[in-house]
Amino acid sequence: MATQFTHPAGDDMAEFEALLAESGRGGRAHYKPGDKVRGKVAFIGEKTATLDLDDGQEGLLDLTGMRTKDGALTIKPGDMVEAFVLRIRDRVVEVARQIAKSTINMDVLHEAAASHVPVDGVVTATNKGGYVVDLGGGAQGFCPHALIDVRRVEDGNAFVGQKLRFRVLEVRNNKDVLVSRRAHLEEEQQRRGEETRRALKVGARLEGTVVNVRDFGAFVDLGGIEGMIPASELAYGRVKVQDVVQVGEKVMVEVMRMEAGVDGKGRPQERISLSIRALAQDPFEQLQTLLKPDVVLEGRVRRVEPFGAFVEITPGVEGLIHVSAFGRRVARPGDVVLPEQKVLVRVLAVDPAARRLSLAWVAPESLEGVLDTAATAPESVGGVKVIGVALPQENRGSGEGLAAAPSNARPERARVPVIGDLLTVTVEKHETFGIYVTFGTPGSLGRGMVPISELGLPKGADARRTLPVGSTLEVVVIDSRPDGRVRLSRIAAEQAREKAQASAWLADQGGRSAGAMGSLGEALMASLRQGKR
Repeated sequence: MATQFTHPAGDDMAEFEALLAESGRGGRAHYKPGDKVRGKVAFIGEKTATLDLDDGQEGLLDLTGMRTKDGALTIKPGDMVEAFVLRIRDRVVEVARQIAKSTINMDVLHEAAASHVPVDGVVTATNKGGYVVDLGGGAQGFCPHALIDVRRVEDGNAFVGQKLRFRVLEVRNNKDVLVSRRAHLEEEQQRRGEETRRALKVGARLEGTVVNVRDFGAFVDLGGIEGMIPASELAYGRVKVQDVVQVGEKVMVEVMRMEAGVDGKGRPQERISLSIRALAQDPFEQLQTLLKPDVVLEGRVRRVEPFGAFVEITPGVEGLIHVSAFGRRVARPGDVVLPEQKVLVRVLAVDPAARRLSLAWVAPESLEGVLDTAATAPESVGGVKVIGVALPQENRGSGEGLAAAPSNARPERARVPVIGDLLTVTVEKHETFGIYVTFGTPGSLGRGMVPISELGLPKGADARRTLPVGSTLEVVVIDSRPDGRVRLSRIAAEQAREKAQASAWLADQGGRSAGAMGSLGEALMASLRQGKR
């Protein structure tokens, strides 16, 4: 008589299902050779260690190659280790960190190719095709140039003599072994990239390794995912990438942007922009107690423009000496200072919000009688060289070489001129279509443009020679717009002058009242009104 099976019910049913599920997990070998597993060391034997794998199964770890030179094991009970599945025998998952050179033979290499377990090898030589790799046990492998790294290699000899980890791709005729380091690296990148991606977001601060340095920036491996630090985000101030970071260096970075893109083969690839500068203290804020009006400092000229010279006080902090702040009239700032020259400057104004610093040039020979010996100079910060504090303007000597007018403090906009105004302007910049000029005072500057057709130069004349930057000329406003754009004419100014001179002559002859046409501005206005009719 057959035994009748009674289906459990209630709490018994739940307990039965739990036991059944546990039994199923214990008897199902769901791993396959080549899988990467993670487990805790439970017991260490003479040649193997027992691992408690993440899913509850047991793994048997081969200890070959896991001892130091003096024979001590590199792991202990309780350590978490990662390894590759070699094979599954009688429901036991056999794993290994890698295949050691001492165990290498052709059978083992065949097994490594099938299981994707990496092998160690020493690069012994390079040729036009690739690299010769000593795998141990008398076996040699060959790694093509394109498979030695995940990025282009500039120096092929750089790997010779190095012990590296490879994937066995193929064993031909039981003697020719094709290996790839790139395949192993890509697998590692993919695994680490999945972990990194969970922490990757704009504003995240991560540690990475510099893997490539170019003139425009540095590439950093964040852990299976690469990002780039543009040169401008390496540090405050103008720096060369090679002077800030080196390949292999560990750096802390902040994620600035993440944008979808494609790689060179058209595959999806996220573009990640990083910054070291974002983690550093702003030197402008650091110097707040130092950057006060009348403090005299030493700086270095970084570049010279027609309108002034930019001086670096410390990396990341620059100020402008306006052309009007050289203590005397100069045609070109380049006549006084040159790039990379050390100079003395006086702080005129500081705009922390705009990170703008206005400076005045100080002639070294003018310091005597200008510095306030009774005033306590602020303590130097960040390597800035403080010379002293200047005396109040009324207590200074001749002031030669010590400009008093604000230089690059944001000037007030000059009164918007109206059509017919006669102005004396200074050439600021040349363009193919005309010249830009400034007018007004240093504290209230205006800007306008004189078209080439309104300069009154002979055909073929070079405006850069005839009217160099810094030279002055008289012009008349021929167009003035509400947005501040001003068009000027030198020709109209010359014509108005001629008419005024003629009118003055007629007045002297009694033909007309001198008061009616003796003014250049009035003559010009009359001419312009007549032209509008």
